[in-house]
Amino acid sequence: MTDHDVVGQRHVRVALINGDNLWIDSTRQFIRVRGGDLRQVAQNAASAHEDHPGLDVLVDIDVLIDTSSARARHRMTVEHVIARVDTITYVGTPTGLVGLVADIHALGMCDGAVLRPLLPGVIDLIRERVMPELSAIRRDRPLSDQMWPA
Repeated sequence: MTDHDVVGQRHVRVALINGDNLWIDSTRQFIRVRGGDLRQVAQNAASAHEDHPGLDVLVDIDVLIDTSSARARHRMTVEHVIARVDTITYVGTPTGLVGLVADIHALGMCDGAVLRPLLPGVIDLIRERVMPELSAIRRDRPLSDQMWPA
């Protein structure tokens, strides 16, 4: 078992925003939630699960990753990226992002995440370094060509 194994639960759902499009890993219906911190996400997700039984609940996460946390923080400063106050923002490494999504899923908070890259080039790192790791959690289900409006 690896650090990111999730036992006894369905696979982690993952969506990726690219411009105005959202690619999702299956056609199963879902609802998105946001929160400025994990407590707010947990509350919003619990309400969504209660109000929409049978739908998967995915948390929006704004993402700025780089090869090191220091480089990611530096890019955020230099590029003047301003985080949305109503959405979790992850700034760090690809491995850390995988851990965050896996933890949110393992805790039963949400069924997965919608990842929104904050800068150009971040989407490539997500595809190259994050998606393969999350794919292992998702039992090797590749990201499909299913498109939804972001």
